[in-house]
Amino acid sequence: MSQQRLSRRGILAGATGAGAALVAGSAAGTASAADAPAPSPYPIKPPHQIEAEVLVDYLRLRPWSDGANRYKTAGQFPNENSALSWGAPGHPEQFSAFAQCSSFLTMVLQRAYGTGTAYGWATREYFAQHFRTEPGKFYPTAEKFREGFANAAAVPHFTAVTKPVNLRPGDLVAFDYDPETTTEPYTGHIVMIRERKGTLASPADRQVGEGVVPYVFEIIDCTSDPHGNPAASAGAEATYRGFPDTRIEEPAEGASGWTEHNGVGYGHIVFYADPTTKLFAGYRWSVNSSTARRAADRPIAAARVHLG
Repeated sequence: MSQQRLSRRGILAGATGAGAALVAGSAAGTASAADAPAPSPYPIKPPHQIEAEVLVDYLRLRPWSDGANRYKTAGQFPNENSALSWGAPGHPEQFSAFAQCSSFLTMVLQRAYGTGTAYGWATREYFAQHFRTEPGKFYPTAEKFREGFANAAAVPHFTAVTKPVNLRPGDLVAFDYDPETTTEPYTGHIVMIRERKGTLASPADRQVGEGVVPYVFEIIDCTSDPHGNPAASAGAEATYRGFPDTRIEEPAEGASGWTEHNGVGYGHIVFYADPTTKLFAGYRWSVNSSTARRAADRPIAAARVHLG
């Protein structure tokens, strides 16, 4: 019995049907520029983003009933200090988080760049000097971070980022709450950028101004109020599923109602750019939020950790 040998040249020359479609469009067998996908490089993650994601990812392996991931609500837990625990690889039960937004990110920076690391600058003294930690406190408030980022040229190891379009993974964004228009017991909020997801228009955009650009970002933060509400309005669930928050638990099969949790996690927020200057113009807490805030009322500042 004889065997017919198949060469690569013969296969390509005699391909028909589905096989022919694999080589169609270029006689040389290479895709044309129009057929090639858009570039999708892997950005290098800064150390503090890596540490934050490790903590969040391991905590997501633990059930919420463990109480391992909690937000330090103002006025509660007077005898408990904020604390983060990174456990051994493969041991989710050793990871925990109990913090507010600013204490969470301060401790993440300390773990990545503090005493005992290759960098060594993120110490309690550093934050007290450059972000004016209040007397008797261990961590700067979100308001103090915002003030420091707005003057980043004078803060070692940070570089200012003034436009939402320029935000990169690992960048930190802080904004103030207006004490005259909010009952929040907090000074503001601070988040870490994980990824830019594009733009998403909303009727709420006009509250910030005509022509503003609504950039959606996936973020890492610690909050008592997750970024999203799948039951906000008709059609809200579909939008939420495209931009979810790890602290909102979907109902079990056959059950109804979503369950909100608090603590550290991933979510999505909208930062607006001014149509002319491209600078920060405001923010919206989530893609389904009906209220947008202007930077004129709640100042916003962002900065990037400088590793050089």
